[in-house]
Amino acid sequence: MSSKSKLIVNCAATHVSAAEFSVSGGRLVLDSFQMQGLSYDYSVQEDWLHALRSALRVMKVSGHATVIAPSMLLLTKTIKIPHVEASRQLEVISFEAEKNIPYPISEVSWDYQVISDDGVETEIFLSSMKSSVADEFCSVLSSVGIIPDAIESGSILDYNTWKYCGLPPDVVILNMGARFTNMLVAREDGIFVRSIPVGGNVLTQGIADSIGHSFENSEELKLRFFSNVDNNAQSSGSEHFTQSADSVMKRLGDELKRSILNYRRMGRVNAPSKIYLTGRASLLPGLAEYLAETQKMSVEYLDALSGVAVGSRVNQPLLANCALQMSEVIGEAARLVLPESMGVNLLPKHIVDEAIFAKKRPYMLAGAALLAASVIPPFLFFHESLKSDKSQAMDFAERTPTLIDRADKLAEYQEQAKTIEAKIAGLEGLAMSKSNWINLFIDLEKRLMEQKDVWLENLKVVRSGSGATQKYNLELTGRLLIRDMGGDTYDTEKVTARINDLLASFKSSPFIKEYENVRTDPTNPRILKFDFTLVVNPDKPI
Repeated sequence: MSSKSKLIVNCAATHVSAAEFSVSGGRLVLDSFQMQGLSYDYSVQEDWLHALRSALRVMKVSGHATVIAPSMLLLTKTIKIPHVEASRQLEVISFEAEKNIPYPISEVSWDYQVISDDGVETEIFLSSMKSSVADEFCSVLSSVGIIPDAIESGSILDYNTWKYCGLPPDVVILNMGARFTNMLVAREDGIFVRSIPVGGNVLTQGIADSIGHSFENSEELKLRFFSNVDNNAQSSGSEHFTQSADSVMKRLGDELKRSILNYRRMGRVNAPSKIYLTGRASLLPGLAEYLAETQKMSVEYLDALSGVAVGSRVNQPLLANCALQMSEVIGEAARLVLPESMGVNLLPKHIVDEAIFAKKRPYMLAGAALLAASVIPPFLFFHESLKSDKSQAMDFAERTPTLIDRADKLAEYQEQAKTIEAKIAGLEGLAMSKSNWINLFIDLEKRLMEQKDVWLENLKVVRSGSGATQKYNLELTGRLLIRDMGGDTYDTEKVTARINDLLASFKSSPFIKEYENVRTDPTNPRILKFDFTLVVNPDKPI
């Protein structure tokens, strides 16, 4: 496949298609096309991946491909940021993405597309997919031999189709799928995008609720009824289908009006003048007429294939039957020829890194081969020089016993030096310990004077452990006077405050690490007996 060729796999909610495009004379050429419906209960999204794998195996598609993900896997949002220089744009958008994506940013694969910029504000299309979902999606694709080069969000690809087909500006492209309808207003200076939660499945669910059948059975009845609605309209029970269809059209019309109103409130001077319908669900009978009447705009179906040449290998009847499901595929293919196109890539970063490494692997192997070959000349040189060095090696071997004796003596002297060094360190520690004793008693005396009315009766040093793990504790016994004691009643609150102040004062000393084993004797409410243990700071040994 040449650099101007592309395989596009469109994974929708109800079908999967594979289209291979090339370019000839600046025009897209559809070289091959196939489509396969997905066999599962459309109301159970968890079964979608299994159905997708089965369909792709039947289609036997493989190789590098750009994959279009369905809207049901994506979270899309349009945000506005202040206009900033290009070097700071990613930083600002990343900050806004963390606020607007309802998951930790580390747990999603996300990308963005600038859709308009008036010099004051920049409008950004933000799209994301949970990393776990993206990994599972890629795993299914890889299991059938598809290597995804990119995962595209189909929401903005219709802009590329609009541009490639040369359609007029200020128009609405309404792409109706099974679960969502993507609304896109295309204009010369950008786009307006909104995802509307109305699609073919909403109609199926309405019919299922009305007739009391399962979703899967109702889907089959829906297709059978609307494939020949003129003849079936008079049949028994037809009101269940027509009423559900009317409800879906009204809901879609209301959402469309609301979206266009929001679009106008954003300061857009030109209101949309036309609606282009695409997507399989847009074939709902009467939809075009209903939208034309309620939206006061002309409505027609989008012919996305109008500017595409079709190769001889393509099944023409199949392509004609799937024409309304091709706009996103054409939009992605148009990026081969459009100088300025839109798109986002939600391929997880670790897969992108693996792909980059895979491209570099041949060069790395070639480099490794050159490196291996480069050692041959030096090896031959050293082989020759090794012969001349043998005599030197023999001379060195003769001198080795003398050198070994010297090494043994050096080792002996080194052990003696270590012994002397340990003794010096002990003397230094002793000198420091003596100084610390003096400073410790000065510090304790100072703190007792600050506390007032406190005297010590006994101070005992208790050592435990040895060497580096040796600990020093000071066991203190004494009394303190409580002057403001009212009467002869033991006041627990005052006693506690008084003893806590004393302990806090000791603990703030640089020589004391902590205190423990605090005991008091409340026999005399005015003169409180106490004893506790102070743990000496190991950095200041005594």
